[in-house]
Amino acid sequence: MIILPMSPWKLALVVFLLAASCTQANISSGSKSSNSAKSFQKPLIRHTRALGFFQKIAEVGRLIYQQYNDTTWTLQGIYDVARNEFTDTFTTTTPNPLLPTTTPDPSTSTTEKYRISRAELGRILNRNYRGLQKLFRLEWNEAWNQTKYNVAFYKQELNNAIKPRPNTTTTTVRP
Repeated sequence: MIILPMSPWKLALVVFLLAASCTQANISSGSKSSNSAKSFQKPLIRHTRALGFFQKIAEVGRLIYQQYNDTTWTLQGIYDVARNEFTDTFTTTTPNPLLPTTTPDPSTSTTEKYRISRAELGRILNRNYRGLQKLFRLEWNEAWNQTKYNVAFYKQELNNAIKPRPNTTTTTVRP
């Protein structure tokens, strides 16, 4: 067996590690004897782990799928309401003047719900759009004019703040 010369700090490190391992062995053997006293020991609680990477991906995919389905069903409901509430102007029929008109019995007849045509809705929306454009132009012009006054007022206030005011309260000594 060949013994290599060791530097003093390496020897100190080896001794420290051996002492630490012996101390750890004494602590672990001593803890076994203290297991008999269960009243002082805390109960072991297993903490639930957070979701893993693939579980998170699956959860996000499920949420996206649910959002897609909810959006699809909502839009389908809106489209159904819009389709059923409007009439087309070209589908309405005019009564034939050659046929005799009959007056329906008021006690048995029910009046059909008024339904607006798509063309009439287009006219209403177009009128509203033009009104909003006019309102926007008026508000824009008013804001532009107000800005001119605000800038002029700001410049006046700035000039008043920068220029020194003449001292009007001078005291004169009277003989």
